Amino acid sequence: MAKTRKDQISTIRTLIIVAVVVLVGGVLTWGVLYSTGVTEGSEIVEGTHYRTIENPPRRRPGDPIVVTEFFSYGCIHCKNFDPVISEWAANLPEGAEFRRSPVSFSPAWLVLAQAYLALEKSTALEQNHERIFRAVHDARRSFDTVDSIAEFVAGNGITREEFMTALNSSSTRRQLSMSETAQRRFSIASIPALVVGDTYVINMDIGRLEALEVASKLIAQMQAEGPSPTDQPAVDAT
Repeated sequence: MAKTRKDQISTIRTLIIVAVVVLVGGVLTWGVLYSTGVTEGSEIVEGTHYRTIENPPRRRPGDPIVVTEFFSYGCIHCKNFDPVISEWAANLPEGAEFRRSPVSFSPAWLVLAQAYLALEKSTALEQNHERIFRAVHDARRSFDTVDSIAEFVAGNGITREEFMTALNSSSTRRQLSMSETAQRRFSIASIPALVVGDTYVINMDIGRLEALEVASKLIAQMQAEGPSPTDQPAVDAT
């Protein structure tokens, strides 16, 4: 009996130690992913916090500064990041906009990318965005075909027929092609990825919250710089 009690105490002690290790590991992971080391007034450094693409587009007067998140419903890191970036995007300054661009790194992700664009086009995205994330990662649903996801979204702000029409539209195909072109242009190899003003690609390895701080600073920097200068020669007033 004494030996059995001793074994029970040993087992409980082991379980406690394992629980503590898991908890500490979780805290450290959260710190790596979401801690921020960019404070107000500190500088951001090219090559450390972001990289600049070659030949960025000219920014004309009135053009918004667009922050693009490359993502996929199939990406667990994108799911975890989604509420964080949604809250950040809701507080963007005037003149800045947030957009998502779905990637298609695999055939399954291609279906999910088409679904996102179709839902966005039909204004049923809000009713289904989080649902799809939860279905893929919490319920382990597999949307390998267009029919499977069409059945899933039907009745949630959109009918099956409306969804299929939007998905097969020329504008959805065009948006998908533009997204794939942008992925290649910005050399997007992993997600989530953030691009500011089609000019700066943020280093996501620095941490998710820090990446958003960098994005905010780059927006402020671009706003301070103003639109790109014109190529028109100066007018001689003499």
